[in-house]
Parts: sequence; C-alpha cells; structure tokens
Amino acid sequence: MNQRVSSALIAIPLALLVIILGRAYLAATLLVFGVMAVREFYDLAQFSGYGPLEQVGILGVIAFVAFGYLGMQQTVGIVVTCIVILSLTWQTLAFGGQNSIANSAITLLGSVYVGLPMAGALMLRYTGGEQAGFGYLLMAILTVWATDTGAYYGGKALGKRRLAPRVSPNKTCEGAIIGLACGVATGVVVRWLGAALMWWPHLGLGHSLVLAVITSLSGQMGDLAESAFKRSAEVKDSGVFMPGHGGVLDRLDSLLLAIPLVYYYVRLFLS
Repeated sequence: MNQRVSSALIAIPLALLVIILGRAYLAATLLVFGVMAVREFYDLAQFSGYGPLEQVGILGVIAFVAFGYLGMQQTVGIVVTCIVILSLTWQTLAFGGQNSIANSAITLLGSVYVGLPMAGALMLRYTGGEQAGFGYLLMAILTVWATDTGAYYGGKALGKRRLAPRVSPNKTCEGAIIGLACGVATGVVVRWLGAALMWWPHLGLGHSLVLAVITSLSGQMGDLAESAFKRSAEVKDSGVFMPGHGGVLDRLDSLLLAIPLVYYYVRLFLS
C-alpha cells in the first residue's frame, strides 16, 4: 500500500478519536502539534535567511490554544499585539534591532499561521452545540483529506498542465479540479450523514456545498503556500514525522487555511 494512503488510514481514525474524547484531549493534541508545526515553520524561515524568535512564537501558539479552549475568540487581537511587542523588544535588546522588522514579522506570521487555526479548530468543535461542532470539524478534515488525495492521484493519472510550476512543479490544474470534485463530494456525503444522525438537521445542501468548496479551495491554497515556504528554504519536507507525509507542517498545511475560514463561515451564517 502507498505510504501516503497507509499513513492517512492511521492518522484519520486517531484524529477522530481525539475529537470524540472531548475538549481537553483535543486542546492537548492541538497544542503539541501546534508547537511542533510552528518550530518547523521557523526552521524553514531560518533556512531562508531569517532569524525568527522561536520562543515568542511558541508562546503565541500556546496563547491561541488556551484562548480557543476557553472559547474567547475576541482575544486574537490581544495575542497578536503581545507577539509584536515581545518580538520588537527582544530584537532591540538582544540584537540591537538588526533585521528587527523582518524577524518580528516572521515571528508573528508563524504564530498566527499555526496558532489561529488551532484555536479555530477548538472553537469550531463546539460551535452550534457538541454534535453540530463535531460534524463541522469532521467535514473540514475529511474534505481536506479527500481533496489532497484526489488531487494527488488525479494529477498523477491525468495531469498535463502545471498549476504553479515555480512553487510546486508536480501539481497540475487537472489534479486541482479532481481534488475539488472529490472534496465537494465528500462534504456532501458528510452533510448527508450528519443529517441522518441529527447532527445538524437544519444544514441545507447549499451551505454544505459552499462549505465544501471553501474548504477544498483553501486547503489547496494552504498546500501551495507551504510549498512556497519550502521552495524558499530549498528543502523538500518541513521535517520528518510520518512516512510519505514529511513533517507535521506538511500534514497540517491544508487545514491551516481551511479551518479558520470554515469557523468564520459557520459563525457568520450557521450559528
């Protein structure tokens, strides 16, 4: 069996188990993976010639997870402000301000890029009630996985036109379209399953289609964004975590853009 598939078959059931176990288990898991992911991001930044403040960024991720656990979505601005102040202060006192703008910006980017989706996943899990929140998070995860799998195998089988040759030469337009189709189909199936199990009796087909399209497209953009980071750092993988999948950041890249958009869509239109 392909390593990519076998790793996913292990990871997805484990992810579902953590989601089912409850808020504390989910928060602890997101915290561990969030810290690992942001460290990989800062490694990529260092390979690209920057000097991010890893300790400050990790504190930012911890704060995001903590506020997400408490359901305090209005605290995003507080976390961002603290990261900026700490970064600039540290850069000035420790390094005399050399490259302080770029390094502080990279520190903030890494913390928000990883931490905000972690908080979003925690809050999404219980948005609209425990059952509905479970359904929304499940839809996001499975839609991203189906998109990634469909794009990979669809691109290998039918891909001809490169999607972003300077960023990721192996990704194709045909693969992206097939991935989108697989993601939307999966989202519709999860919506049907959720309606049958009364997770969300009022979630219409229109909203589920919009959610699936948003999740699939943002997931693919997240994948491309991380590919751009790796291209800048001149590395193939962000790290080594799972066979066939590279590092933690390689596994989470699609979800990092998808989860916040799903959360805000649900909050704006479905809560």
